[in-house]
Amino acid sequence: MGREQRTPDGQLLNRSRLPADVVGVIALVHIHKTAGTTLAGVFKRSFGGRHLDVLEIDRSTPHLTPDELRRIMDRFYPRLNSINAHPVRAYSGLEEVVPDIEYVSFLRNPIERTASHYQYDFQVGGVNIPFEEWVTHDSVPDRQTRILAGPNASGEDAIALLPRFSFIGRSDAFDESLVLMQRKLAIPDIRYRSKWVAPSNDIKQRLLGDPESLELLASVNREDQKLWDHFAAEVYPKQVVGFGPGLDEAVTEFRQQNSKMNAFRVYGNRNYLAYVLKWRLRYRPWVRKVTGDPTAG
Repeated sequence: MGREQRTPDGQLLNRSRLPADVVGVIALVHIHKTAGTTLAGVFKRSFGGRHLDVLEIDRSTPHLTPDELRRIMDRFYPRLNSINAHPVRAYSGLEEVVPDIEYVSFLRNPIERTASHYQYDFQVGGVNIPFEEWVTHDSVPDRQTRILAGPNASGEDAIALLPRFSFIGRSDAFDESLVLMQRKLAIPDIRYRSKWVAPSNDIKQRLLGDPESLELLASVNREDQKLWDHFAAEVYPKQVVGFGPGLDEAVTEFRQQNSKMNAFRVYGNRNYLAYVLKWRLRYRPWVRKVTGDPTAG
């Protein structure tokens, strides 16, 4: 696990005020339906034009490669603070480009995550097939394990890779996890506004309340369940202890501050605007040009 960034007198550093080569780069390994999009918004507001949402360049590679990251940083983001995308992987060797890269991810109870994933695909993704068919697709089983540790990984493989991460949060304890992550990684502003909130949870609740659906959900999450059980029992509690006294009070204070967040304070934030301008006017047009895909991003 990474160490807290502190000054010689023990004060926590504000990462956004330091050169990128001093504090390294936060790399969010984004797992579907674990609040990753909301978390990416935190990084955009904190780091502005020093945050990158990675777009796919080479479709023959299943994840972001060191060569791709080096190419992007050389051309657009020499002072990068954070990156996010589904193709970011902790096993892809990005340390070749950023030796002190700090991997971050959020996990979720696998049964609930998978039910939520189907609900999202049905409500937003245009997937209009029965759950019993959807759950048989190759992309569904043990998704958290495969994203963390590789397409053929076991729960044990994913557990063995966890020490490579500087921080791993719980999506069901999102506010607390943000407070812990801020202390650990010197993120200046963790306030947020939730994104991709389901218009209704009826589908998820129906699946979680049906014994046959629960059996199917359990059958496709056996490795994820091993990972989750270990993380929830061993890893996350140590992060809580590492914070020291005052965590409950810090979370309460944060929630009071975050209650004032609205769309204007998110999207009108100058850092967020700096991120949008750089990404939309420079980076995305380049990706569309080199890939030949006018719809990329």
